[in-house]
Amino acid sequence: MNRKQRRAAAATPITPVFVEAFNIGLKLHEAGRLDEAEKFYRKAMAINPSNGLLHSNLGVLYYAQGRIDDAIVMQKRAIALDPGLGISHNNLGVALNRLERHEEAIEAFRRAIEIEPDNSRALNNLGDSLTKSGRFEESVTFLRKALELDPVYAEAKSNMGMALWGMGDLEGAIAWLRDSIALQPNLATVHKNLGLVLLLKRDFAEGWIEYNYRLAADNIPLRGGPAIPIWRGQDLGQGALFVFSEQGVGDEILYASLLPDLMARGIRVVWETDERLGNILQRSFNSIRVVARSTPPTIGSPAPDVVAQLPAGSLGQVFRPTVNHFPSDRGGYLAADRARSDSLRAGLGLAPGEKLIGMSWVSKNIAFGRYKSTTLADWAEIMKTPGVRFVDLQYGDTSAERAALRAQFGVTLAHVEGLDLRDDLDGMAALTAACDMVITVSNTTAHVAGALGVPTWVLVPLGGGKLWYWGITGDSTPWYPSISIIRQVNREEWTSTLRIAGDRLRALSG
Repeated sequence: MNRKQRRAAAATPITPVFVEAFNIGLKLHEAGRLDEAEKFYRKAMAINPSNGLLHSNLGVLYYAQGRIDDAIVMQKRAIALDPGLGISHNNLGVALNRLERHEEAIEAFRRAIEIEPDNSRALNNLGDSLTKSGRFEESVTFLRKALELDPVYAEAKSNMGMALWGMGDLEGAIAWLRDSIALQPNLATVHKNLGLVLLLKRDFAEGWIEYNYRLAADNIPLRGGPAIPIWRGQDLGQGALFVFSEQGVGDEILYASLLPDLMARGIRVVWETDERLGNILQRSFNSIRVVARSTPPTIGSPAPDVVAQLPAGSLGQVFRPTVNHFPSDRGGYLAADRARSDSLRAGLGLAPGEKLIGMSWVSKNIAFGRYKSTTLADWAEIMKTPGVRFVDLQYGDTSAERAALRAQFGVTLAHVEGLDLRDDLDGMAALTAACDMVITVSNTTAHVAGALGVPTWVLVPLGGGKLWYWGITGDSTPWYPSISIIRQVNREEWTSTLRIAGDRLRALSG
């Protein structure tokens, strides 16, 4: 046992049998033999149930097994047994951070630092949680201290890059991420994040290369199996290319914009997708074969003629190596069910000359949806614009928000009863296509509207949650020609940004 272990155990009886079980468990743990290690930790715990460090180690083991809730319980028990054990507070924070419970994690890391002010790991972890909470400037303070204590701390350099990214200092972010990679070249997550920053700057040539590391960073397997080679842009003869989905619905829609490029090359395509997109993709590209992604995804070729495979997110490296490789004459590429669209519009009973505007105000993204989301009440003034009718395109149950809007502001948001805007994406696309215009935050609605070619205003956040395809400046994106970007004025609120949108809409409405 090391010095910390001896100190933690000092308050309780230690026997040779306990020490042996503890040490064997520790060695097995370090060797990655987690199930065996747990048995010896449990044996030691039966002998000495009051040892805080033992509980903390078991919590770390649970974390490694993906049992995050159990890890949190065990770290809290360790703290109850030994409140002065800083490592347990740090470990608790790590587990809470994993579940996006960042405020709780921040408190745990602060307590760890109170106990051990020069703990570079706790300082780094606190900086990471602060960044994920959108408190970028505060994060930098703690990360700098971590790096003063450990100047070659690759993870802290990476986290510094992420904090600067959130503050809008992209050049600083790139420099810190490169420094991290120089220290540890195999950090796949850092390469992936560097790729995202480069793509945000529209440095596609290097950005796509770095972004390929997402497969390792996010544990994305080759869906076609290891025997099928990755496609590098070569001719496939009579063979088919299997393109598999790997990200969210919005990203899938964006990458589908590259299907016309594949078809122009005469490549036979088998396209795996979220089953909710199956109908609209098959309607829009009737020469491809669309297969639904299973849960969990099936590993193996979906068709005997498949000779190459590629994750959808890697198509850009082949067809969009620079900004100049975007087509200048391409509009929408998805086709909604026109009859259903016409029926939905007719059902809303618009007055002669009244314009229909679809709206969506929330992103449900777990990691950074809070940066992109507004409240429905924020939209009350813009919804009073004369000559327009707003219709609900927000997925999820919006009934309470719509009722509160009507009660507080006297404004009614039209809503199509019975249309599931989350799971019936074909219906959602039909309603979107029925609109004369869409105004939305950065979410799936933005991708659907842009892919349909509907004139759309997208509200893009200033700091965290700004996704790479919206770029850093300007009011347009090469991915969706029909989209105009309205960038957030103040990252602390959306009212002033929606005021700008309202002024533009009133000017447009005459």
